[in-house]
Amino acid sequence: MAKIRTIRPIESISGKLKKSDSVGFALRSKTKKNFTVTRDDWKMHYLSADTAASAAATQDKFRRVAAAVKVRKMDMEHQAADQLAFRNQSKYTTFNGFLFATVWATIDD
Repeated sequence: MAKIRTIRPIESISGKLKKSDSVGFALRSKTKKNFTVTRDDWKMHYLSADTAASAAATQDKFRRVAAAVKVRKMDMEHQAADQLAFRNQSKYTTFNGFLFATVWATIDD
């Protein structure tokens, strides 16, 4: 698993910010990818009134997907097809990550 090095949060910013301005919050050391959040994303995701409800729904979906992945890894009917699909793609570097993304897309909220 790749290591993520967090960057200290910005305490204050002076001057005007555009909607497209972004603030970095983590740097992935393996790929050197910097994860950022834009001002609109911050306002929409972290300052919304239903943040707790959406977070609880996401956590519930995560639990359901994790349980489904555990069952699917042990299922012999899907195992060969999943291994072949994993080998034929290049987006995910781990089999567990590939299975998690596959199951996440199939489970409805």
